[in-house]
Amino acid sequence: MPKAIKIDRDTIFQLYHNDNLKLYEVATRLGVCKDTVRRNMKRYGIPPKSSEVYRKGQNTLTIAMLPLAKKLYCEEMLPVWEVCKRLGIAFYTLQRLFNDNSIQFRDTSEAVRLAYSRHPHMGFQKGKEHPRFNGYRANKNTHGYTLIYQPTHPRAGVNGYVGEHILVWEDTHKIPLPKGWTVHHLNGIKNDNRPENLAGMPSRAHSQVLAEKAKRIKVLENRVKELEKSLLEATKMNPL
Repeated sequence: MPKAIKIDRDTIFQLYHNDNLKLYEVATRLGVCKDTVRRNMKRYGIPPKSSEVYRKGQNTLTIAMLPLAKKLYCEEMLPVWEVCKRLGIAFYTLQRLFNDNSIQFRDTSEAVRLAYSRHPHMGFQKGKEHPRFNGYRANKNTHGYTLIYQPTHPRAGVNGYVGEHILVWEDTHKIPLPKGWTVHHLNGIKNDNRPENLAGMPSRAHSQVLAEKAKRIKVLENRVKELEKSLLEATKMNPL
């Protein structure tokens, strides 16, 4: 085990507390590692600096930025990210600088109001003013249908949207969809709303159509399984 290096107590105290050097600067000045300085400080009972003293005394360049930082943030009302960019420092450096000098950051609501006042175009716009306006058209709901915003339509939901397939059928036949009827997609694709793919029918008939379709799908699935089984047996009997 290497022999412990002893350093004079007054030397460490002078460099660390009086000259206000950082721990690694003290170690560099004495030609030892930081752990050696720490062990000697512990041996002599030299206390570490408080966070306030440590931060305020370590970087005079950062402290010199305080007047400009206050002007940018408090007078020109710039956001935090822009103040940091102007000063060329990280957010946490600005945060420590403000905390050490009792400067409060704006709360979230105030920051949002300031952002909206500086950039009115970023506010939420409704209808045609919204940057992603697509004609009040929703891609799909939870059931896979395409929806159109028509709050006055008798079949509109609580959010004002109605299925596009209903609107297309009504526009094609020039009549409203009768009560108790539904619009069936012939090819089973719920967002394929071409007029030739839509058929209006009573909900009871629609349920029967779906039941027959499910039965037919089941038959086809069983047929596929039988063919796969036959193919597997044929492969075993006549291996390549």
